[in-house]
Amino acid sequence: MAAPGIAPPLPPGAARKLLLAGVTLISVKEHHHGVVTAVFGPLVRVQVGEETVVAPFRRRLRFLGAEEDLRLVVGDRVLLEGRPPQYVVTAVEKRTTVLVRRSPETGRPRVVAANVDQAVVVMATSSPEPNPRLLDRLLVACHAAGISPIICFNKIDQGTAGIDGWVGDYQDAGYPIVLTSARTARGMGALKRAVAGHTTLFCGPSGVGKSALLNAIHPGYKLREGTISEATGKGRHTTTTAQLLPLPGAGFVVDTPGVKEFGLWNFGPEELVGYFPDVARWAGQCAFADCTHATTTADCAVKAAVETGALSSRRYNSFLKLAEELARQR
Repeated sequence: MAAPGIAPPLPPGAARKLLLAGVTLISVKEHHHGVVTAVFGPLVRVQVGEETVVAPFRRRLRFLGAEEDLRLVVGDRVLLEGRPPQYVVTAVEKRTTVLVRRSPETGRPRVVAANVDQAVVVMATSSPEPNPRLLDRLLVACHAAGISPIICFNKIDQGTAGIDGWVGDYQDAGYPIVLTSARTARGMGALKRAVAGHTTLFCGPSGVGKSALLNAIHPGYKLREGTISEATGKGRHTTTTAQLLPLPGAGFVVDTPGVKEFGLWNFGPEELVGYFPDVARWAGQCAFADCTHATTTADCAVKAAVETGALSSRRYNSFLKLAEELARQR
């Protein structure tokens, strides 16, 4: 007997009789919600409740938000039709955050991941040599996306001489900083607490130990860890595609391939000051609201702060170079 409010199934042959009688049968599609955890060409791995499935997606996906990069990415919340295991991804829900980079090949936007609320930007203290210019770019991209950045300096067991001269610039700017060694587990408690309950993107150059840090957070991930080329001193790629991984307890982490460069997208030089919190702190004191903080404008509080040492000249020069680059892209 059918449950209250639910029609009993049609007996054998009844559907054909109804059709011959002119009665229209309505087929109700089953819809499910899921989160994309990895993309493999025409297939995606999706977490649907407690189940992990691999499913194709429609060639003409419906994006329910105004998106610039109409491709499925890790972190996308999607709608699926069908019954397990015959799922098909049919639509992508509006993304709350997107970390976007300018493609060096096409000059077009490429979404790295969607719907993350914070990012751990990883640099090694040495081997490979830390790159503060790339660090600034990644921090700016996080701010532009509305993603809270945390700076992680890994491999402190190899010493901190490579960052001692400028790590204070980021402390003064107000960034949370975690010093870690995935090899010795130093600082891992602080990193685990920082990511617990969040959806956290791990990003940075190859060879800095992103996968090693994630394995230290949860050994069950068993991610392949990279090495450093003796010829170039740079990291070798081991992570070839982004993937979203559940944290024990609550939250997720996103492992991403290493980057050598990171092109900025979809904002101009006038917005950049808001993505340098240390520069913005002084920009609010300028005599003129339209001050560029780059020319010899009188009463520029930013330039005055640089001259007195209250604002890092290195960070200020990084700001100027990025502002010039964004102006050229217009």
